[in-house]
Amino acid sequence: MTEENSGEAYEIIPVTPLKKLEKRMDVLESSGAVPQLQSLINQIIELIRSNQKIVNDVIQANAELRNELAKMPAKIDELTSLLKNFISLIEAAGKEEIATPGPELMKPVTEELKKMVEQNQRILETNQAMIDKLDILGRRVKKGTPVSELLSSYPSIRLRKEANV
Repeated sequence: MTEENSGEAYEIIPVTPLKKLEKRMDVLESSGAVPQLQSLINQIIELIRSNQKIVNDVIQANAELRNELAKMPAKIDELTSLLKNFISLIEAAGKEEIATPGPELMKPVTEELKKMVEQNQRILETNQAMIDKLDILGRRVKKGTPVSELLSSYPSIRLRKEANV
C-alpha cells in the first residue's frame, strides 16, 4: 500500500523476511563461500559451454549423415541396374549354344599332351634307374666295399671335401 504525503512515497513491508535475508548474506560473506560459489558458477558455465559445443558437433554430424544417407538410394538404384544388366548378360550367354570344338581344333593340344606324357615317362624311367643305382651303391657301401672300387664302378661320381666349421 502506498500513500503520498507531502510528495514522499512509502510502503509497508514486513521486516522479518528482510532480516532473514540480511542474516543469510552475512553468513555467506563471513564464511568466505562467495569466491568458492563464484568458482563453482564459473565451472558450471564452462560445463554448459562444452555441452553446447558437443550438442553443436552432434547436430553437424547428424546433418552430414543425413546428407550421405540421402545419396544412398540413387547409388543403390544404380547398383541394382548394373546387376540387372550383368544378370541379363549371363542369361544371354547361357542361352547361346556353345559349339564343342572338333577334333581338328583339339589336335595341337592332344599332340602337346602326348609329348608331355612321353617326356614324363622318360623322366620317370631315368629316376627309377637312378634309384636302382643308388640302392646298389648303398648296399656296396654297407658291405664295406673300398672307395676306389666304388669310384671305378661309377666314374661320373665326384667326391668333394666338406669344410670343417
